[in-house]
Amino acid sequence: MRFPPGAISGQSSSSQPSLTEPVSDAAPLPDSLTRAVGDRRTVQRVKTAARRDRMLNILHRGSTTVAVVARELKVSERTAYRDIGALREAGHDIQTAPGPGGGVRVAPDSHPRPAHFDVAELIGLALSVAISKASPRRPFVHAAEAALDRARGALSAMQRRAMRNLERRILIGRPASAAVVTTVGAIDTALLSVFERCFTGSREMAVEYVDWHGARSSRRIECVAVMLHEPAWYVLAWDLDKDAPRLFRMDRIAHATVGRALVAEPHPLDVVIAQACPDAEAYAEWMGAPIGEGLRPS
Repeated sequence: MRFPPGAISGQSSSSQPSLTEPVSDAAPLPDSLTRAVGDRRTVQRVKTAARRDRMLNILHRGSTTVAVVARELKVSERTAYRDIGALREAGHDIQTAPGPGGGVRVAPDSHPRPAHFDVAELIGLALSVAISKASPRRPFVHAAEAALDRARGALSAMQRRAMRNLERRILIGRPASAAVVTTVGAIDTALLSVFERCFTGSREMAVEYVDWHGARSSRRIECVAVMLHEPAWYVLAWDLDKDAPRLFRMDRIAHATVGRALVAEPHPLDVVIAQACPDAEAYAEWMGAPIGEGLRPS
């Protein structure tokens, strides 16, 4: 969707910044998230650690089989056995029983496992806390913030950098106008998992989009930011075919799939806003504030 005045929030053009065509020859700037995850070996170690932590979560539910564990983790049984061996070496008392009726489990008296989090899990927590803070007099908000701060401390330095960059790209703005509220529909559940993978993993997202006129189009986009104007969610994106910024309301995305890894450096949020709107400061104010306290869009 192009950015026509008033089409984003249902406001009149006088209450929302006007927008212009993007500058086609503007060079994208380096993105710190790409730099943070640039070391492939480090990234693989983080992914392996996260997978083994998920395995512990599965095993702590109760006795199961290696085949079930491998299927849930989407890995081969050989990889699952290798992870079990690594967890045993790390001190976890994991018991296996061969043959029919056998299985794998964590021994009941095994020592408590340390808490490990991946970035996507904490982004979900941070978003929930930010939404709660936006609602006045919501109980347990301060307790949730304290828990989130402790969880951040369990992240590696690389994960903290990645999380800060994602938090800058998740914005909470003013509630949607009455015109938008009356037209907002349900977001496809399958879309949410696709968006999360593309947004956190720097991948293209292929979408089928239905605009406010009912016209349907196919797009390949880079997910630059996500915005909440309660109850409407928006994806601020870079259209890879049109080489221009676009805004998509998530409930109007009819279908989405995960595309290939982005080859070029991702477009920084401030560059996308500057190319989309001549009055970038006013438009940024409408978009809202990033969920990370003290963080500005970048």
